[in-house]
Amino acid sequence: MQKYFQFFSLLFLSLFISVASVAQTGGDAKAKQIEQIRLLKQQQMEEQKLQNEWNNQSSQQEIKKLNQENQQKNFEIASTKQEAQVAKGEAARAKAELENKKRELAETQVKIDSARKLLGETEEMLVSSEMQKKRIAERLQFQEDSVKILKKEQELQDLLLKKSELELDAQKAKNNLYIIVAAISLSLLTVIGLLFFARQKTLRELEEKNKIINEEKRRSDELLLNILPEEVMHELKAHGKTTAKNYSKATVLFADIKDFTTISEQLSPDDLIEGLDAYFERFDKVIEKYDIEKIKTIGDAYVCAGGVPTKSEGNPHLVVQAALDFIYEIDKLRRERRAQGKIPFEFRIGIHTGQLVAGVIGIRKFAYDIWGDTVNMAARMQQSSEAGKINISGATYELVKDKFACIYRGKVEAKNKGEIDMYFVEKAIA
Repeated sequence: MQKYFQFFSLLFLSLFISVASVAQTGGDAKAKQIEQIRLLKQQQMEEQKLQNEWNNQSSQQEIKKLNQENQQKNFEIASTKQEAQVAKGEAARAKAELENKKRELAETQVKIDSARKLLGETEEMLVSSEMQKKRIAERLQFQEDSVKILKKEQELQDLLLKKSELELDAQKAKNNLYIIVAAISLSLLTVIGLLFFARQKTLRELEEKNKIINEEKRRSDELLLNILPEEVMHELKAHGKTTAKNYSKATVLFADIKDFTTISEQLSPDDLIEGLDAYFERFDKVIEKYDIEKIKTIGDAYVCAGGVPTKSEGNPHLVVQAALDFIYEIDKLRRERRAQGKIPFEFRIGIHTGQLVAGVIGIRKFAYDIWGDTVNMAARMQQSSEAGKINISGATYELVKDKFACIYRGKVEAKNKGEIDMYFVEKAIA
């Protein structure tokens, strides 16, 4: 490619010179330029020829070098093959020697086995000989021992005869003693038996009395637990009295029946008590689930409190959730009583959280109760509520607003309390 480029470059240069010369000098100059072009082409052809010759020489040298390398490699291959043949011959000789060694080893093993067998037979013969000698010695010793035994037996027979005579005399004396001992033992056994049966009877009577005492104690504890909290009951049993305690944060719930006076006029006393019992029994099961303390029932009002007697920071949430469960049970009982043709009850529920005092006062007819403005405020929440609604104070709302959806009612007038922020609880926030 470079050669062609040089050629065309010279050709272009020559043409350029020729054109320039024609333009300047005319016809004579043109002839001179043509001659110069011819000389240049001739020079270029000679250079091309020299270049080709040089390329041919280089190619021949490379071919020669490759031939020499091929010859060297062929020589190395031949040497490697020769060495492989030698190694193969040596391996064959080693294999033959190994086979010979194996045959020699097998013959040696056969000889060793024969020697072991012969040695075993020799040892058996020796053992048999020793055993025969031992048997002969044992027979001789047995005969000598038999003679000695016969002598000893004779002496023993004489001694046994004397012993039998002595034992006969002793047996007569012993029989007399046995009769005396048996009479005494029979008397003692009779006395012991009578004492044993008397003691067993006494133990059974004591066991029955203990069972009765324990059962009465259990019933007494159950009755006390129905009246008093467990903590207060243990304190009362231990010390004979209890001390009222102050609680900085307790939540009180009041539930009251709407139009109870009108309903009570329509029902017999038995039906009225049956209805109250049906609702209050459901309420008891709900507060037991949330560890809320039942305080009392006042006519148609149900009062309970969270955070007493065991203090609990989460008691407002538990009491509000219990109130929602009250609403669920009230709705359920409404459907059931209507299906039975009975009058359903509608409840107003009020809740407030604050400080109060709780405990047992007096020394007779113990009753666990709560006192303080918090109790009065919870009663006002119930009075300001509506049937089927849960009315809570602003104080309780601030404690439960993150877990329950509530509707603000504004400031509502409460008896002797003025205007108070009140909220209706709608539902728990999932």
